[in-house]
Amino acid sequence: MQSFRTNDRITLKYIDTEFACEFNTTKPLLILIHGFTGSSLVWSRNIDALSKSYRVIAPDLRGHGESDKPQSGYHVSRLAMDLKELLLHLVEREQELADLPAKAIVGSLGCAVLWSYAELFTTKPFTHMVWVDQSPLQNSTLDGWDSCYCNRGMNSAPALARLQTTLSLAPEIAHKGTIAACLSYRSHPSISDNVSRETWEADESFFLALAMKGDHGWFGKLMADHTSLDWRDSIKSNYGPGSGSATKVLVLASTKSGCFPAEGPLKAVEFINGTGNDDGSGDGLATGLAVNFGGHWCYWENPNSFNELCLDFLGQ
Repeated sequence: MQSFRTNDRITLKYIDTEFACEFNTTKPLLILIHGFTGSSLVWSRNIDALSKSYRVIAPDLRGHGESDKPQSGYHVSRLAMDLKELLLHLVEREQELADLPAKAIVGSLGCAVLWSYAELFTTKPFTHMVWVDQSPLQNSTLDGWDSCYCNRGMNSAPALARLQTTLSLAPEIAHKGTIAACLSYRSHPSISDNVSRETWEADESFFLALAMKGDHGWFGKLMADHTSLDWRDSIKSNYGPGSGSATKVLVLASTKSGCFPAEGPLKAVEFINGTGNDDGSGDGLATGLAVNFGGHWCYWENPNSFNELCLDFLGQ
């Protein structure tokens, strides 16, 4: 893996599929950002297909994977700054960043990182983004953002407190609960799943090993920040009509997600396109699609379908 140092002296690791190229690559940049407790390895079933057309950059977020595990920096805004610094690291001069042809595929927490990035730095240099199964607000609120849109479990202060306590006392139990919610054959089991016991155990072992690399108290603080943030107005302001953004967005929601009802993530399409275009129709920059080929981690469960869908959109 490659690495760079942030302005607060944290070393972050990342995959660069063109690093070993003998000549300067002409492939456009594609950033992959993983979710809570994951790492760049969650994209291991996607990178080969995507790298045929793109220079794929897949970082381990701070506190995750092979990147440093600081005691601070457990805020989405800090992760957005890390993304900004990664992009600057990949170019020789800051003025080149605006002209850098970049696209992004992000899942879960990674969506919030892009929302924060746009709030801080605008949507440039990204021409295309794919947001995978993340609602603009995790919590349930009194303004009508209820169980139709919010996170199925992590949606209140008591729920957060339970997670933080479990992370402190029994982290494996906490992480196994997350894994069960993120794989469709665990959250929405069906007789047609045809998932072997070996696959079930291998998947759990893989994601549990990634999660156990982190500091569990730090993860709890990061989730507290992530869960508290309401991105609804921010998405409208930074991606929607009048924002000046030209970034095309594909919002993917899973009908088999144990984390969100599909209506939650898809609400972002309406925020980008304006009221009345929640199906992605009209002149809006966003398109929404509810998929049934996997759960919250659909890119892992059915990589072929996911890769094909993303490559088609990114090529538009």
